Amino acid sequence: MLPKQAELLERISRLNIWQRRGERAPHKPLLLLIALARVAQGGDRLIKFDELDPILRRLLLQYGPPRQSVHPEYPFWRLQTDEIWEVKSSRPLTQRKGNTDPLKSELLKYGVKGGFPEDIWKELHGDRALLERAARLILEAQFPESLRDDILNDVGLSLSSNVLSCRRSASFSASVLKAYGNSCAVCGYHIRVGQGTLALEAAHIKWHQAGGPDEVDNGLALCAIHHKALDYGAIGVTESRKIVVSCDVSGNSIGQWFEPFHGTPLRRPGRKEWMPSLDFIRWHALQVFRAPARDLPF
Repeated sequence: MLPKQAELLERISRLNIWQRRGERAPHKPLLLLIALARVAQGGDRLIKFDELDPILRRLLLQYGPPRQSVHPEYPFWRLQTDEIWEVKSSRPLTQRKGNTDPLKSELLKYGVKGGFPEDIWKELHGDRALLERAARLILEAQFPESLRDDILNDVGLSLSSNVLSCRRSASFSASVLKAYGNSCAVCGYHIRVGQGTLALEAAHIKWHQAGGPDEVDNGLALCAIHHKALDYGAIGVTESRKIVVSCDVSGNSIGQWFEPFHGTPLRRPGRKEWMPSLDFIRWHALQVFRAPARDLPF
């Protein structure tokens, strides 16, 4: 790997991401994935903010923490401090009160553009392997595996191989599945093929990417559907360890996959100390679950 390429990956790995009491802030990572997809598709180096705004807004609502409002203008401007982004404006921009960010209205009004600096853009444009390394680095650092394919599809980026390196404990999955008797903690799904389980996974309650440990009390054995539902915030767990379903969930399969389990207790693991920790449950409720929950009963 050339020095410039290594430096780019290093800058991505140490993105200055806003942090406060464990809150998620995937704004910069999602913007970078959009920009990487743009390079892969042969688009222009600089992109108008008014074009990026609805795309990033949709992704933040889908994959960011549940919030009443989202602000695509923040990462568009602040990513410059990470030395992998530049913003071009035809005129000086008015700053927001008490901040260095410009007014969003002016980003839109004056056709302000942003994108990778020219030297970085050329490196990415000329080296597909480097572009894919950058995308994998972002996905791996910020999002659980269950969401990565969906994010790639939504930004319009395909990778030649979706195998990402694994930083978690090798024993986490086996320990969690064993704790729950190789059955889904929500629906009880249990299928084996020979000596192995089929579509049963060990889910982190507090995401590994947010510092969630590889401990059984931070894990749930879930079928593939309920694992993805947990990571999307479609379902959550109350402090009394009951399953709740978000009001955002809709569709003709609710009666099969969600309605029967709303308000029911999680299936218990084999030992008391393996019960899901309230600290991790509270993190998920604030950072992932798409409140409010549906009323009881349906």
